[in-house]
Amino acid sequence: MSRPRRRSLALRSLALGFAAAVFAATPAVVFAEDAPVVDNSKVSFAGQINSNAVYVRSGPGENYYATLKLDKGATVTVVGMKFDWLKIVPPEGSFCYVAKAYVEKRGDGTVGRVTKPDLNVRAGSDLNAMKTTVQTKLDQEQDVTIVGEQDEYFKIKPPTGAYLYVNKQFVDPVKPLPPVATANPSTGKESEPISSAPMSPIVSKTPDAPAPAAAPTTKPANEQAAAAAPTTQGSEQQAAAPASTQPAAPSAEAQFDTLESAFLDATNQPLDKQPIDDLLTKYTELSKNSDLPISMERIAEMRIGTLKLRADARTQYLDAQKMQAEAKERQQALKAEQEELAQRVKDNEVQIYAAIGTLRTSSLQQAGQTLYRLTDPGTGRTLLYVRSTDPKIAGMLNQFIGVRGEITEDTTMSLKIITPTETTSVDQSKVGTTITAQVIPPTLLPKAPTASISGN
Repeated sequence: MSRPRRRSLALRSLALGFAAAVFAATPAVVFAEDAPVVDNSKVSFAGQINSNAVYVRSGPGENYYATLKLDKGATVTVVGMKFDWLKIVPPEGSFCYVAKAYVEKRGDGTVGRVTKPDLNVRAGSDLNAMKTTVQTKLDQEQDVTIVGEQDEYFKIKPPTGAYLYVNKQFVDPVKPLPPVATANPSTGKESEPISSAPMSPIVSKTPDAPAPAAAPTTKPANEQAAAAAPTTQGSEQQAAAPASTQPAAPSAEAQFDTLESAFLDATNQPLDKQPIDDLLTKYTELSKNSDLPISMERIAEMRIGTLKLRADARTQYLDAQKMQAEAKERQQALKAEQEELAQRVKDNEVQIYAAIGTLRTSSLQQAGQTLYRLTDPGTGRTLLYVRSTDPKIAGMLNQFIGVRGEITEDTTMSLKIITPTETTSVDQSKVGTTITAQVIPPTLLPKAPTASISGN
């Protein structure tokens, strides 16, 4: 058997031995705060991603949110496995979140010291804003490397004990690595810590590479190949992987990200301006997509409930606005009607004056007083005299006016005189209908009907 053939069988045997060495773990908890305990295997290896746009997730299952994507050829360090999911050291570009309130910056601000025991370390993601999965915990006085900030959290380099997960169908084993100690995810401590930094690029496989010493040799080659088939992929399978293994998941998650952005934008708008119906329809359709991770599906269901409440609130708000508009219209109509009625009353109201007539100048004057004549517009005869020093009256000369005040007799001059308390221009044509007075020009008095005498 040729060396390349022996090496291929050895690597496949390594994958089979790795799976057999993994400790049993509890089933994944959907949308849990703490990542499930997945022990490190007694055998670890370097793996290579065999497809493009492969999701790395915060936990061992599709229910856990994606933290980043890896393309074909990227290398990962595999330290454990649970069912179809490989536990890996966080690749380059990974980061975690810790609460600012419990980390004290030191030096130039790139190093922080933990100030409380059992501080949660949460999986960070460049693909979404989620930070619910707790990867490990840090003890008081431990140092972390700060790489950024977001809201009330520091972004830090993944500490020892923080791991991520990738589906095994997208990873081909490349070479074995020295065994690592079992990590305790609840404390982040290991008896023999391994580096959390990503391993350096692995060169292409060489024909004279020795077969792993731990690879089992008792099984026939064809049986080993069949057992290792789910973990490794040939070149033809690798070429077809992007089209057949992960076609819908990126689309579903991309739709989710787009909808989340639109939802947050809508939240900042007035209730009656929000595209609630459109968002509700899209979230409802997305929640039925079987490719959507359960964690995102639950968020979508929460959004649907929120949008339904908003739709009801918008309906009530619009109904209230309509009622207010109708009430305002009724008030305006009532006000207009009241003004119209008031004007009609005013127009039909009988105005009573002491005297009415045309105001003229007078040749008679008294010391310190100015006298005016109130005359009959038909004959020009004086009805009485108006005594006043008000300049307003001078501006009403030659107008037909109504005068209010007390009429008195001046015995010295044998004149009727009125000292006005009010003078107003009036419509002469309304005398006898809505305008009357104690002193009315004779020519404006109603004329008595004349009886006709007919002879025989």
